Amino acid sequence: MKYHFPLATLAGILTWLLVSGITLMLLLRLPAPQPLLPAGLLLLVYGISFILLTQEQHPLGLGGRYGRWLLPLPLLCAFALQWLLPTAIFDYLAILTIIWVCLLPHLISQRLALLLTLGIVVLWFGLQAYLEQRSLWITAALYGSFHLFAVLMQAAIKAETEARAELTEKHRQLLAAQQLLQLASRAEERNRIARDLHDLLGHHLTALTIQLQIASYQCDGEAKLQVEKSLQLARLLLSDVREAVSAMRDSSELDLQQLFTPLLQHLPESLQVELDIAPKLKASSLSQAQHLQYLAQEAISNTLKHANASRLWIHAREAEQGIALEIKDNGQLKASWQPGNGLIGMRERVAECGGKLHLVADAGGLALQIWLPQAGVANV
Repeated sequence: MKYHFPLATLAGILTWLLVSGITLMLLLRLPAPQPLLPAGLLLLVYGISFILLTQEQHPLGLGGRYGRWLLPLPLLCAFALQWLLPTAIFDYLAILTIIWVCLLPHLISQRLALLLTLGIVVLWFGLQAYLEQRSLWITAALYGSFHLFAVLMQAAIKAETEARAELTEKHRQLLAAQQLLQLASRAEERNRIARDLHDLLGHHLTALTIQLQIASYQCDGEAKLQVEKSLQLARLLLSDVREAVSAMRDSSELDLQQLFTPLLQHLPESLQVELDIAPKLKASSLSQAQHLQYLAQEAISNTLKHANASRLWIHAREAEQGIALEIKDNGQLKASWQPGNGLIGMRERVAECGGKLHLVADAGGLALQIWLPQAGVANV
């Protein structure tokens, strides 16, 4: 598993390293005995748990299955350090709680994060005032403002990140819609040309063939031989026209490879997508193409928003006079996971098309197995 360290996470790790280094240095300089080993272990556990919580695709990350259970551990380590060490010298340890509250907006609402932060500030400096037997209103107000500022900044960063992700998703949808429109326009133009060839050229060649057949019965000798050659040539031309019309109508079907490719643009680098489309697999109608594109688009969106996955597989093939579409990720599903509005909408759309949708959810991720009939979409 690859570890990802954005700038905000690196800043938190650097701050933890500075606090840990200063704390251990002061403990070494103070007269013995000092709780050097317990303090070092608490600082180490704090740092490791913080790093794990900031990893998006780790089961212990904030978005992972066990992230909520790991979240209190760094805070408990910080309070244990406050109780263990002489607070008059190590009063800067409140910085550890500032780092911790930065995680809250990524897991709970901004209002709840602010309320919890205020409670932590009151508890921290209330305990410190009790241990030192002195008033700490000014210090509490100063550090409290730092805590609130950190929470609000992280909430703003989260909102901006979500807005950018939504904008990127809309852009992908627009690209996919443009691609579908272009393919549909080309298909319509091919069908128009095929109809013209069939109605005009095919009609005239058929009439010519009939006239040549009549002429072959009304002449003999060398003239009859030339008429029969012309008749064979006319029949050959008529056959070629019919083959050309059939080929153009076949090529007017919508290619799934071209249909799905725009959906994979501008995805996060952390998500690797494997697109496996059977050769020459095409949608039989514009309606079917729209449904297939929507289903793939919604599955990708669900993976990005909820699955916390690093890989996504999209497979499409012909099956049972229809198209089978399988979409699977390696995300971390929570134990309380239930299908949301996106999956419910996908199931309803597949049912309207006369198709089938099978959902497989386990510890290895989420898999969607979809089947749409070739002709069942036309009446939707």
